[in-house]
Formats: sequence, structure tokens, C-alpha cells
Amino acid sequence: MKIVKCQLLLALLNLVSIAVVGQDPSFTQYFSSPLTLNPANSGNFNGPMRLATNYRNQWQGIGDPYVTGTISFESEILRDKMGKGNRLAVGVLGLFDRNIGGGFNSNYLSASVGYHLLLNGEETDKISIGFQTAYVNKKLDNTILSYANQFTSGGFDLSLPSNEPNTSGIVNYLDFNTGVTYTHKNDKGGFYLGAALFHILSPSESFYSSTSNRLPMRVNLHAGATINTGEYDRLHFTGLFMKQGGINQSTLGFLYEKNIPSDINDMAITFGGFARFKDAVIPYIGTKYNDIQIGISYDVTNSSLNIGQTRNRSIELSLIYNFPDKSAQRRYTPWY
Repeated sequence: MKIVKCQLLLALLNLVSIAVVGQDPSFTQYFSSPLTLNPANSGNFNGPMRLATNYRNQWQGIGDPYVTGTISFESEILRDKMGKGNRLAVGVLGLFDRNIGGGFNSNYLSASVGYHLLLNGEETDKISIGFQTAYVNKKLDNTILSYANQFTSGGFDLSLPSNEPNTSGIVNYLDFNTGVTYTHKNDKGGFYLGAALFHILSPSESFYSSTSNRLPMRVNLHAGATINTGEYDRLHFTGLFMKQGGINQSTLGFLYEKNIPSDINDMAITFGGFARFKDAVIPYIGTKYNDIQIGISYDVTNSSLNIGQTRNRSIELSLIYNFPDKSAQRRYTPWY
């Protein structure tokens, strides 16, 4: 039974090593990773600056093959020259993605710009457009990967030849992304719509000199609505559809934000859940204390990606800090 499980694990990891070359890392808490969701989110917040970080440990039940993290920073610029309510902002994003125990690693460093234009004098409707360029570094280390013909009665023996092509190497390229969002808000709540296109030039990611493995473009469509249920309490509905290289992924969810009364601090607790179709259900809980927002989610896998009786587990953490705007009477962090 142990040998069968090891062989199943090996087969899955080999498939993963192929798949990760052509697919993007993603987050369950996509609303807490604004610059990986849509370049138009650059500067789409209240306050002068925003710092965000995310960490995801995926598929813990089968050897931690995916570990992904980001950190991003955005800042409003030319505030006095944009006109009332309009906004121009820039952002930078760093992302790492570690797969199969370090056998395949990706690193991204991107810069983005977002312009946000009010459509009326009541400041209820806004359209945003963003552009993003990224430098991408990917490394494949074939020396630490194991294959079926290296499996012996005593386990894997990496000194045995794998008879696989020597594909170890490094790929570097520039990438370009763009997106747009529309936002409407009123006294009862509001809604938003967004669309983004990633990998516009479909860069090559091949580690073979004789082939050209083009990274397929990715389309993100996201939307959401907020209903005010009290003076500061809110009910949020959100959804994301992603399509890349013939693979689709759809996520729907809801969050309830409950304000904690305080005369001094701005505090709230948020809880809810998401469903990623044919893959997982994800409970979520978060908290907000003044300008700091923290969230944690746990993927409960209901797909066929299980090894024996092992349940795959994925945990994700997020933290956002909105630098305070001293001119604002009430701060509000939007959910994307």
C-alpha cells in the first residue's frame, strides 16, 4: 500500500511539474491580492498608500508542492493635479511561487499604474483602467526531482539515472497585463464589475531550445456587490471567473462584515465562505482594526485530487495596511 501511494504521489507531482509551467499562481482571497487580480486595482482604495501581503500553502496533504507569497505597495501620485475625485496611482508587486519542494520556482516583479475617473458630480460612479509590466524569472531544477524509474524497494534513489531530458535551466522574460473596472456606490451599498487580460504577448516559457512553449493569455472577470445592513455592517457578495489555456475556474462567495462598536477605534470582524466549483469549499474569517485588515481561509478540497485517504489541505493568510488619510472622517476598505 505504501508503494502504491508513493507511485500515485509521484505521478501527481510529475503532472504538477508539467502544469505549473503553463499556469499562473492564484489566491483564494483574490480580493486581498488586488494587483494579481486586476491592474486597474492599482490605487483603487481610500487613503494615500496601501501595503498588502499574501501567503498560500497549497496541497499540504501531498507534500506541500505549492507555496506562494506576495507583497505589494501602492501610492497615489499627483493628487493636486487630477481634479476633484479623480486619482492616479502607481504600484509595485513582488511574487514568489515555489513548487515540488523547490524543483520549480517562479519569481515576479511588476510595476503598475492605475487611473480612476469619476463619471458624475455625485461621486457615485467611477471607471478605472490599469496597466502592468512584469519581469519574470523561472527556474527548473531537475536534479532534485524524482521519477518512477528511480523508485526502489528502499524508496527513491536519486543516484539512479532518471532517463529524463536534462531540462534544468532558467527562463527570463517581460510580461504585460491590463484591466478595467467599473464601480457604483450609494447609501445602500454598491457594486463593481472588472475585467483583466494577462500575458498579452504570450511569452515563451520553454526550457527546451528546440521548442517554444507559449504562456497562454489569462482572462479574469470579477464582480461583486455590497449591501449595507447597518450603520457600518455590510454584506458582501463576490465572484471570479478565470480562463487560461482552455482551463476555467469559477469562484463565488459571500462575506458578512460586523462592526464592533467603539468610540476610539474602527474595528470589525468578517466571516463567510467561498465555493470554487468542482474543487473546494473555503471558510473565511477576517478582522479589521483601524487601518489593518487580516484574513485567513482554509480550502476543504472536494475534488478527486486526493492520495489514498489523505485529504489535501490549503491554508491562506492575508494582511492589508491602508495608510491613514488624515482628511477622511471614516475609513473603509473595499472588497474586490
